[in-house]
Amino acid sequence: MAINFNNTTYPPGFLGIDDGGVPAQRTFQVDAPSTYTVRVNGVVNQAGDTVTMTYGADAPAGYANRAVTLTASPLDNSTQILFTSTDIPPGETDAGTYRYLLSNTQVYGSPPPAGQTRTRFTADGDNNLNSYNVAAVPCFASGTLILTDRGEVAVEALAVGDSVVTASGARRPIVWIGQRSIDCTRHRIPDAIWPVRVLAGAFGEGLPQRDLWLSPDHAVRVSVLDEVLIPVKHLVNDATIAQVKTETVTYWHVELDAHDILVAEGLPTESFLDTGVRNGFENAGAFMALHPDFSPLSMDGFCLPLVQEGPIVDAVRVRLLARAAALGWTLTDTDDLHVLADGVAIQPERDGAVARFTIPAGTVEARLVSRSFVPERVRVGAGDGRRLGLPLRGLSAVDGAGVVRSLPVDHALLTDGYSFVQTAEGDAWRWTDGNATLPAALWAGTTEAVTLNVAIAVERGTLSAWQAPSAVDAITVAVDATTDAECAA
Repeated sequence: MAINFNNTTYPPGFLGIDDGGVPAQRTFQVDAPSTYTVRVNGVVNQAGDTVTMTYGADAPAGYANRAVTLTASPLDNSTQILFTSTDIPPGETDAGTYRYLLSNTQVYGSPPPAGQTRTRFTADGDNNLNSYNVAAVPCFASGTLILTDRGEVAVEALAVGDSVVTASGARRPIVWIGQRSIDCTRHRIPDAIWPVRVLAGAFGEGLPQRDLWLSPDHAVRVSVLDEVLIPVKHLVNDATIAQVKTETVTYWHVELDAHDILVAEGLPTESFLDTGVRNGFENAGAFMALHPDFSPLSMDGFCLPLVQEGPIVDAVRVRLLARAAALGWTLTDTDDLHVLADGVAIQPERDGAVARFTIPAGTVEARLVSRSFVPERVRVGAGDGRRLGLPLRGLSAVDGAGVVRSLPVDHALLTDGYSFVQTAEGDAWRWTDGNATLPAALWAGTTEAVTLNVAIAVERGTLSAWQAPSAVDAITVAVDATTDAECAA
């Protein structure tokens, strides 16, 4: 079975890098895990096939958004697959062949963090690349209303033999319904399966008629010169279309006698296409993968062209942003900055570009929290897919005796919730992602409250986050009919 990466994003820590090529002994220990995201695209059928890995915008300087070619080795197992490349990875200087280990679980290098053991790769024994699976789930969430010949019916209430009404008006029988309940808190890459909420009217008047919840890889039908299918994850704008973190979700998919366009909450969306992924569902009647791969393994059989990037996707995203603005969504630079100290919100005192917080004695965990935004979801073509909160110049804390503890932006303790360090003209700053851990070293051992100083590099960027309209505005806003027609699916 082919392994389809389908632009899968691996979060920090899920890529392992090692010196050397394919190990003769079929096993080795990982040297270094990634501290940045990577996106992988391509299909592997056998050893020697290549995929493209693109470093995320949070990668070290010189690597951000850089694409490299990885070559599949003959080695994998159910949670890891091994590639090689002569491209020199971050942190290395020697030319040669490197191992790139893509993993479904957190990778630990040498030395591993306290309480963990170093990740060990051991290949299965068949030399066939068929054990490893990546995650993508094109399904409807429970409660979604599907148009049938007896009206709209909740997807979980449908049955084999029921007749749906497709977007073209045709009536087609249901031949199978897939079901899968997922504990997102235990999934290795939760943003691959968190549901995407499409607000009523996001694509135009009545499109959809009510809020629609889809899995990230579920494709919707849109029209740009001609009709195409676009996975909804590529249309997320954090306003009218947003991914929502949830602990559990139950997904359903409806298979017809051939791939076609269903009408879900009034929006045209794809039906199930079996490309060898049926076993990922609970009711498949056979083996169920622990971490299923629902992504299409072949483009054959799609009723419309599937488009995942490029000018067509960008054109649709521009229309959706215009539609969001017409619905009353606005951009705000109000950061809502505060500290959560052991779960209690602490508001700042502002002094120009410095925000000061009083951190109580005995605080165990504190986080720097603010609104956040993804530049590419605010302005198509921005070229920055990072989630950004505020640009920091540094952190310091002053105790009751006047002792100052400072952390520059490049300090090794600034990891969770911080992007890479940026420099220009001798200046250095670093963006948070809106929810960054404050190192306890700033106040550890103190017996009295300390003053935390957060220096913001205000001249290095401004927060620009989507703000929802009020309930009244959302109902009464007048929407231009031309915009409706352009966004119509």
